[in-house]
Amino acid sequence: CRRGGRNWATDYPEADYKFMWGVERMTNISLYPNENAVDISDPKLFDLPYLYIVEPGRGGGMNLNPEQVRKLREYLDRGGFLHIDDFWGLYEFSNFQREMRKLFPDRPLEELSLTHEVFHTFFDVDKVMQIPGIGSACRGGPTWQDPSDTRPRMFGIHDKDGRLMVVVTYNSDLGDAWEHMDNPCYPELYSGQAYRMGINFIIYAMSH
Repeated sequence: CRRGGRNWATDYPEADYKFMWGVERMTNISLYPNENAVDISDPKLFDLPYLYIVEPGRGGGMNLNPEQVRKLREYLDRGGFLHIDDFWGLYEFSNFQREMRKLFPDRPLEELSLTHEVFHTFFDVDKVMQIPGIGSACRGGPTWQDPSDTRPRMFGIHDKDGRLMVVVTYNSDLGDAWEHMDNPCYPELYSGQAYRMGINFIIYAMSH
């Protein structure tokens, strides 16, 4: 989603269109082939089945105003799907939780079990793998970015009927794996897993 500041543009536009290429190649789903940044206040938000927000936890990251909260909540309640990615450690997680409480004061943020349907819509994902950024992946350093919390986890928010509306890849960076999938130094282990998870999210979003 486009908004003030530049955190929204991390990995943009390469991660966006390379992810779209991967979805088309592996599923035969016809998608809009280019990046498509959209402001939350834009009416065309409601034409899109899947939104991707990156780096919501950093200072200057996600900070929803009341009108954005209203629009994004309406979008999700009407069947939209939101994937939130690439934030690390307890400080950023606390910032993220604050924004989710604005959006969904009535719905809990729950850690997702690997038995959840979203992990089995197209590929069977059997582990929560930490997907590192390009620096760590290519230098062979730690796959985590903040020592306050190093474990990768997947969270979600469901609607009243049990449909997953929001999926959260915490302590992971799927966007870097998509962006650098063709970089010889970026391990296929990570890019392959990032594509499998992202494709599952897309399939779930369009079928629920």
